[in-house]
Amino acid sequence: SISSLPNKQLKWERTKSWNFGADLSVFGITMNFEYYHRKSNAIIRQDIAQEYGMASMPLNGGMITNSGVEFTLNYTPIKTKNLAWTIGFNAGKNWNESASDDRTAKADELTHTDFLNGSSDRPLKKGYPLSAFWSYKFTGLDGKNGYPTFKDATYDEVDGDGSVDPTTFLVYSGQSEPDFSGGFNTRLRWKNFNIGVDFALVLGAKKRLPNPYSTFSYGKMPDIFSNLSKELNNRWKQPGDEAHTNIPALYTSVRDLYNLNLPNGLYDNIYSMWAQSDVRVADASFLRCTQLTMSYSIPNNICKKIGLSRIQISANINNLFVIASDDWKGYDPELGYSIQPRIY
Repeated sequence: SISSLPNKQLKWERTKSWNFGADLSVFGITMNFEYYHRKSNAIIRQDIAQEYGMASMPLNGGMITNSGVEFTLNYTPIKTKNLAWTIGFNAGKNWNESASDDRTAKADELTHTDFLNGSSDRPLKKGYPLSAFWSYKFTGLDGKNGYPTFKDATYDEVDGDGSVDPTTFLVYSGQSEPDFSGGFNTRLRWKNFNIGVDFALVLGAKKRLPNPYSTFSYGKMPDIFSNLSKELNNRWKQPGDEAHTNIPALYTSVRDLYNLNLPNGLYDNIYSMWAQSDVRVADASFLRCTQLTMSYSIPNNICKKIGLSRIQISANINNLFVIASDDWKGYDPELGYSIQPRIY
């Protein structure tokens, strides 16, 4: 079998970069600031014609510009023999932009599915950041049957070969990578007691909400071992419900999975389109308490009596709480669709 195709023109990635920074320490405050700018001809995977025997291959095809700032600050407002308090803060913001368009030849054209999914490792459209993604434009629920409706999608047949730019009928929904990320921490010591708290902050990211119909399969009800989302309690049930909910009605057969035709001549079923529409995009910003640490050091005179140099009793709590948009309804915005066990 073919594992890779030869490409004599493939070259190492080349990156031009420059940066400057500053360090400052005064009155118990330590600060560091750095600005960087990088431009590289990134190696990306691009789709190729099936006649080559593979679906894609690595090419020097992505001119990507990255710039950003990084900042750290540490401050000790109190420092005595029995009492000490320190505060730390770090932040970073990155701007990236594709200076090239990935759709350079017909064989390399991207489908509307590529734009719906987005990509963090290749540019999809010139002028947009990496991790940018697009969505179907949701226009509400049908008052007769509770089915979702969309802009530029129709039951009528559409002539097309898939070459229409998907961004002409999809709407830009943001980027899955955050605009800003940072964290802060504080440490407090009083005699032999210590307590520390760490926080992580993410701002500006967008992600799709979990699909409450994901456990339904081609018109079949989910099996008895599958849990259903509580969102379905707020689904459309009767005419008039469309005024206060955007959750479509339950479907019970394959006949309910109607396909809508898209301007590029392709089609998709209405429930899949709803799950990938702009109404299912939410702000993925969050503030997380990543760790709470408490400890107590046994006095040295007691340790010496039992032949030990030091004894410390400590307790840690990880992922104590998360503050995020109510749209997530208990899901972790950092994980998105995934539900993974947390350590507490």
